[in-house]
Amino acid sequence: MSMRTILIIRLLLVTFILVGSGSWMSYATIQHETQELFDAQLSRSARLILSLAQVGRNPLELSSIQLFLDQNKLKSDHDPELDEYIDDDEELANGHVYETKLGFQIWDDAGNLVLKSTNLPITDISAGRSGFSDHYFSDYEWRVFSLTSIDGRYRCITAERIDVRNELIEEVSEGLLQLFLILVPVLSIVMWFAINQGLAPLQKLTSQIKSRSADKLDSITSTNTPAEIKTITEAVNQLLSRLKNALAREKRITSDAAHELRTPLSAVKLHAELARKADNASDRITAIDQVMRGIDRSTHLVNQLLALARLEPEKFSQQLERIDIGKILVEETALLAPIAEDKNLELSITDNDHVIAPVDETSLRLLIRNLLSNAISYTPDGGAISLSLINDERQFRLIVEDNGPGIPEEERDRVLERYYRLQNHQETGCGIGLSIVTQVVELHQATLSMETPEKGSGLRVVITFPNQSLSVEA
Repeated sequence: MSMRTILIIRLLLVTFILVGSGSWMSYATIQHETQELFDAQLSRSARLILSLAQVGRNPLELSSIQLFLDQNKLKSDHDPELDEYIDDDEELANGHVYETKLGFQIWDDAGNLVLKSTNLPITDISAGRSGFSDHYFSDYEWRVFSLTSIDGRYRCITAERIDVRNELIEEVSEGLLQLFLILVPVLSIVMWFAINQGLAPLQKLTSQIKSRSADKLDSITSTNTPAEIKTITEAVNQLLSRLKNALAREKRITSDAAHELRTPLSAVKLHAELARKADNASDRITAIDQVMRGIDRSTHLVNQLLALARLEPEKFSQQLERIDIGKILVEETALLAPIAEDKNLELSITDNDHVIAPVDETSLRLLIRNLLSNAISYTPDGGAISLSLINDERQFRLIVEDNGPGIPEEERDRVLERYYRLQNHQETGCGIGLSIVTQVVELHQATLSMETPEKGSGLRVVITFPNQSLSVEA
């Protein structure tokens, strides 16, 4: 089911409940108030008639009144049973047909009927009860009120057909029902148009999202839209931005990897051909050695590319952990120590202050490993490499220093770019190591600087982690 259908069904259900409950409460209130009004009229009529009867006192006078009542009764050209043949709403020249639904009796203390309306029987219609009561006579239900005078001489009974009251209640109820039957369809139509208009921005957003593709990930416009839709639009735009960056990164890494892998794979193929065509074992071994070096370089490139992909901001964990930085430094140095020994390099940790700070352990190990690997690769045999961890006023510095050829000052910014390598360096590599270091530095909101050591040769790389994002214990 669509959101529009769900909203309309729920709103209609609420409307039915509210309007139905309101109509029922109105009906109950009207019924109660109508009963009270008609009962009050019965009571007032009984008091008035009883008072008039008490004024007369003389039975002969009451008999005269009865005679006049019979003479002045409601008359018509129709049958005397007016309510059987005349419409209830018909007005006559000498009254209204509704008079046939009202009546009274006056009884004396001896049980004699001394006065009554022409439409009531000669029997006691109250069955001797006082106050209000309901009785059935003359083929109808009647509401009866009986009142006895203070001196007990007379008792007046007034009566009204209950269908008179019911007709009024039914008329009002029919009006409420008609209003209900008209209101619900009208509200349904109004709600339909209102919901359509309210969902128009969502439909516009849907069409804009459908128009996007892998080649078109532009941001969605959100002008003159409700706050709720604007929130969704902003979330979708953030997703599109991340997706766009991810696709761009994937294309960039794929194209760069294809470019970088082309050379070592071509070399591997060439040396494999030479090994197959070699005439002696020495040439074959030399060619196979070249094949192995090419495979090593390709493997190194793939590993670096995978590490680079994991270091993108979207993949970086925001839940940093407090870790002993010195311990990581020692472990990574020990891991690469055998490679340094093969080149007869002096590898040492000159300073290792106690630093515990919130960092991402995986990326920090990658940073140390790449800095140390570069230093080992470019430092000539017999050289020296030193590492330092210095705690300085709630910030710490990680320093890697070697006495190799160093990097010219004008190229220090460029070596941080992906796949850029110095022209005169003969060491194998793919130009990604320092790019990975740069990304780790950015992720930790740190800074990287390259300096020339005080000895005058080599390179000194300093990574400074700022105090606003890290806490350090000495």
